[in-house]
Amino acid sequence: MYPALVAILLWFTISVAAVPAWEAARGQTSIGSLVPGASYIEAIGASREKYRTTHLSALIPGQPGNLTVLHNARAPSLFYINRGQLWQFHNESAIYPVNVVNSTSITGFPLQLVTGKKQAGIRSGTWRWQGTVLNYDQGSRGNTGLFYSCTLEDGTSGVFMFLQPSPTPLQCERMTMHSWLRTYINGQ
Repeated sequence: MYPALVAILLWFTISVAAVPAWEAARGQTSIGSLVPGASYIEAIGASREKYRTTHLSALIPGQPGNLTVLHNARAPSLFYINRGQLWQFHNESAIYPVNVVNSTSITGFPLQLVTGKKQAGIRSGTWRWQGTVLNYDQGSRGNTGLFYSCTLEDGTSGVFMFLQPSPTPLQCERMTMHSWLRTYINGQ
């Protein structure tokens, strides 16, 4: 009887140990985390003193359009860089490219960050991480990690950047964007 009991316990132990686990999957913390390297991007600027957290997010969650900075967001957007392109992860069926759009004639501000269903806008730039700081480069010029949260005429806000040193525009706040939880993909 004892050998049969030992055999059953041994079989049970082996079968439980053979169940796959997500713990060892590089860059994934749960079965719902299907995009390795995706993380929240925290905006650090003067408003950080007023709010507990500020994150880069879509103006209307789940919809492509203007990116903005949300204060104390319960579920901020996830972002990742793949092959020099910044992407916003909404869910397994909706991943939007972050486009850099020349918005000078529309808003009076230089380059705006907008998500869309397709890549559009300025296509010659690349996104990269320098330590924890998000950077955008276009040839020899770049934003050196500096972004602006600016209030638009309709009362909403958008995220903008310059590719050369410039004074902070009126109705704008300087900030840097940081990712504290990401992993590296394709050398990014």
